[in-house]
Amino acid sequence: MDNNNYKEILKYAMNMELKAKEFYTFYKDKVVNDSVKKLFAELAEMEDDHYNILKTQLDSVEKDGKFAEVDIELDGGEDIIEEAGKDLDNVNLEYDLADFPILRMAYAMEADFAQFYQTASEKAEDPNAKKLLKVLTKWEINHRDSFEQQLKMAQRETWFENSFSPF
Repeated sequence: MDNNNYKEILKYAMNMELKAKEFYTFYKDKVVNDSVKKLFAELAEMEDDHYNILKTQLDSVEKDGKFAEVDIELDGGEDIIEEAGKDLDNVNLEYDLADFPILRMAYAMEADFAQFYQTASEKAEDPNAKKLLKVLTKWEINHRDSFEQQLKMAQRETWFENSFSPF
């Protein structure tokens, strides 16, 4: 993969992260549940961090023609998803059913990000690029999986509250 491909990957990824920050910032004021509001506020900050990591790499590729050494790991602040998920276990989902479509949009967005980073990491030849993209893949998978868990819980609770079961 040549530097132009890396630049395009980084620019696209930066745009994705910026749009995610905008999404979480906008919807944190629209969701009903306080735990979801807090989660979205923290995710907006996290997406901003991802953007800055990518910007640093783009600057390096444009300046030196190569990725800077990557010194980030999976546990670098991404445990907020897990902690927020614990808070969401106590949510009255009947009251917060209005949040369901927003959680579904967040899930879909994070799933797309995970797929993008996974595909890019598989094609990357530069070891620093590959490491960065793999870490970003893991982070986005954590985000996606957390939303998936919350959606399943919300769906089950809604079915229970309405005495409905599809089985």
